[in-house]
Amino acid sequence: MIVVFGLQAQSDNTQFSTLNPDTTLNSDTTLNPQLSTLNSQLSTDSTQITRQLRKEQRALARANFLPNPNQSLWLALTFPGAGQIYNRKYWKLPIIYGGAMGVAYAVSYYGGYYNEYKQGYLDYSDSNPNTNGHLALIPQGYPESSAGTYVKNRMDNYRRYRDIFIVVGVAVYALSVIDAYVDAQLAGFDISTDLSMKVRPKLDFEPHTSSPTAGCQMQIYF
Repeated sequence: MIVVFGLQAQSDNTQFSTLNPDTTLNSDTTLNPQLSTLNSQLSTDSTQITRQLRKEQRALARANFLPNPNQSLWLALTFPGAGQIYNRKYWKLPIIYGGAMGVAYAVSYYGGYYNEYKQGYLDYSDSNPNTNGHLALIPQGYPESSAGTYVKNRMDNYRRYRDIFIVVGVAVYALSVIDAYVDAQLAGFDISTDLSMKVRPKLDFEPHTSSPTAGCQMQIYF
């Protein structure tokens, strides 16, 4: 009886030790793919949340952007339109560059005619009879005796127009610089929508005679 009981106990222990590793192995095999999938899902969600947070931070920074007036001034002085780009007023760029291109075209147009008539006037003024380029500049049938006066007047007119547009170009550049600086200065100015004005009757007294005087009182709330 004792021997049989000992063998039976040994057999039970052997069976228990044999089944325990199999059960552990099956449990690990089932949980490992699930844990890997969960970790991958968490990593993907974390990446998406981080990207969304960064996107919202950039949008908030753009919404609360306040330009530095001094930096805007120096950028505008360095290159026309750079101050407006820094202030994020991009709609002003076509105005500035359109004006600059128009001025540049006018200066080139009138400057070209000025140089042409200047050379014609030099041909008329020199003592060389072979230099007669001024004759091609006068209208057909115009007297040659008055060719010098005609060429000189045209030369002066084109020079005047060229100089005027040079001044206009400088003015456009100066206005772009002033606009960039003022715009940056007023970027932080709070324009409240709660504006109201009230007009009320008012009764006052003269300081010397103490006689009553009627008037009106205006109050502006902002």
